[in-house]
Amino acid sequence: MADVNTVIIISDKQEFISQISQKLVLLRNLDKVASCTIEEVQSVFDTVNPNVIILHCVNNNVSALNLIKKIKKHENYGNVPILFVNENCSRETVIEAFDNGVSDILFMPVIDYELLIRVIWCLQKNETAMCIESRTNFLTTLGIVQSESGVYSQKYCNEFLKNEITQTKKYSQKACLLLISPDKKYPDCKNPQDFIAVLKKSIRLNDSIVIKDLDKYYVYLQKTKLNGAYSVFERINQNLGIDSGANAGVVEIQEQKFEDIVEALEAALEKASENTNSLIVASDFYSNTTKNSGYIEQSIQNTGDTVSQKSVKNINQTKSIQNTAFDKNSIKLFNQAYNRKLRVVVEPVFRKYESILKIKGEDFAINSYVGNKSLFSVSSGTMSASILLEYDGIEHTTVRLTITENDQKRLFETDVIDFTVLDYRKLSLMLSELIDKFIIILKKRS
Repeated sequence: MADVNTVIIISDKQEFISQISQKLVLLRNLDKVASCTIEEVQSVFDTVNPNVIILHCVNNNVSALNLIKKIKKHENYGNVPILFVNENCSRETVIEAFDNGVSDILFMPVIDYELLIRVIWCLQKNETAMCIESRTNFLTTLGIVQSESGVYSQKYCNEFLKNEITQTKKYSQKACLLLISPDKKYPDCKNPQDFIAVLKKSIRLNDSIVIKDLDKYYVYLQKTKLNGAYSVFERINQNLGIDSGANAGVVEIQEQKFEDIVEALEAALEKASENTNSLIVASDFYSNTTKNSGYIEQSIQNTGDTVSQKSVKNINQTKSIQNTAFDKNSIKLFNQAYNRKLRVVVEPVFRKYESILKIKGEDFAINSYVGNKSLFSVSSGTMSASILLEYDGIEHTTVRLTITENDQKRLFETDVIDFTVLDYRKLSLMLSELIDKFIIILKKRS
């Protein structure tokens, strides 16, 4: 850490300021402790350059949350770590504070050693942030980082990715690489910076964005498995809003060659672009006997697989699985893909709506299970609603939506879909509409 550091304590309680100031005396390398109320912050910032900010929030104080947003948008203090001290705040307030950019949290009553440890950690983070900012400014002057967006430029795209992949393999870490572009519904009036802003909002600080083309971007996700990449992709589409979306290909970094990664991502994105809000995962499998003769590319759309076999020597002879008979290996891959779909889509959606219904506080009986036949049902008295997903063992899922009253069907809809298009958003929408209809009928009956 630096030889001297400054901590600002922000609280509307003088007793809290005195208590924390006394504890901070034990901290070495501390130059100055300043304090103020939430309303006085600006005047203190005009005279003091903080290394750490300790913000005291009592009883879900909205002013404290607004202050976090204001600090994070400030040109000079946006990177200063904020240690959030929670006194009688709700879980929602704490989550919102983290979403707005606080670095750490303490709960009252504050313990001496815990305060010192967390302040030291924040001071280290501040130094790291300043170092990163300095290096980023240097890379910007060289044209490696784009000045207007702060992301890596197209000119150095391959060099950057090769370096990141080499580091990932060197330390045997998990990482995923996305190739993403806006879909056809994305407004033409928006410039690339708007889409980049959405990408930056959707990833972590240690993830990276690289410009590949005019409307194609690589997103390198450090220490991330495929499930994490799927979550990032969902977040990107949520931040884009309902009027447009994004499509992407993704590869989990293992032992593939860089050229093969790039090729797989291009093919995956091309396939994904046939739909909207579509993610396809291309996984390359190598062995001593297949390195020279070819490989199997396993594409997963929205974490479901559409399988094709491709010869490296003769790409033009590629045949899609949809146009050939299903052999045992193909069926096995489809089943693996559907099991993955159950884990990362069906099960989380079912859990989500179980929680939503329980929060409503109604006398609902809820039942769900996940498998080749997956069911979610909710009932109250003689009324019930259910969604049944039945997998055919290859590539299709039959979706049955039912609402019954006194064993008489009020609603019955059946649809057969390619399970690869059954993503988190689509299933959530179907289940949400079903529950809404169920509750409306239930209220009318009462």
